[in-house]
Amino acid sequence: MITENEFENLINKSESSILDFKKEFYNFKRDKDKSATSKFVKDVISFSNTIRTETSYIIFGIQEMDNGDLEINGITEKVDDAILQDKIKDKVIPRPKFLFYTIKHKEKQFGILEFPIEKYEMPIVPIVKDLKGLESGKAYYRNGTSNTEASTFDAIRINDWLKSLPQKQELNSLNDEISNYIRELTKREQKLSVIISDLLSLSKKYNLDELKTFCLKEIQGIDSTNSEDSEYRIQRVYISWNKIDINPYSYVKPSVTLVIKEMENNKEFFESKIVMHHPIIEIESTLERFIGDPNSYGTMKSDTKSMLGMEKAHELYIYTFPDNFNSLYRNIRQRAIDILMKL
Repeated sequence: MITENEFENLINKSESSILDFKKEFYNFKRDKDKSATSKFVKDVISFSNTIRTETSYIIFGIQEMDNGDLEINGITEKVDDAILQDKIKDKVIPRPKFLFYTIKHKEKQFGILEFPIEKYEMPIVPIVKDLKGLESGKAYYRNGTSNTEASTFDAIRINDWLKSLPQKQELNSLNDEISNYIRELTKREQKLSVIISDLLSLSKKYNLDELKTFCLKEIQGIDSTNSEDSEYRIQRVYISWNKIDINPYSYVKPSVTLVIKEMENNKEFFESKIVMHHPIIEIESTLERFIGDPNSYGTMKSDTKSMLGMEKAHELYIYTFPDNFNSLYRNIRQRAIDILMKL
């Protein structure tokens, strides 16, 4: 059902293949010749069969004049949606899905027939012979502002369009799977490497390109020199021309806090932001190592050419700490949730 703001937007548009204005509602009270029923059935068939990318509407209580102006009078009829559903059910196949309701706008009441995009097994056609203007077994659709009988080629195009629409069951299944993965990610009980591998399969199953790209980057690792679309992998680290090693046999092993403090006070070390390029398996392996030895740190070798864009490639050493990998792991998890929430 549309809101009043959406209604205002609709009545500011011109009639088209997906929008029609009618001055009055179908006069079912004087329908001995079934002309009102015929018009109603033809409208439902035509709007349902029209190839489109959005919901289509018939608005009752408005007449578009020859000069394009609208005569807005509203309607006084009180019609139940159930009555309209009953009038159509035995007159066409397959049975179309539509909704009728009223909306109040500037103290006037208007009727709305709303036709969502639905996947049917074939174009909708009438199956009765006593409705004027309708031929049993023929398809009809909107051509501009008119209901038109579909030619053989038109019917083929409509049928192809219907086949291209996703199954509702498939959409529900995707939504269910996404919800399950979001729950797994927020529970933090399963390793990210396992979830991301499963998400890669999901992305291929439903052709989810953004999710697929994300999963492949996390599984394979990324280009450490390219920060585009990888902001979530940026960490602040320490870089130096010097390689430091802590004696593993020392009785007193300095803490991470002490090592960082020494680097902060040493002019040969400087802070920099880099994109952590590690594959997810390597990140988890490093985190496990830090759990066993929380005061350890990581060293990565690079050079001034790749890191700083200098002409000559002098050796550089990048020092990372448990907080870097914990933060990175959290960011990857959140990035996965963000992508799933957009689907």
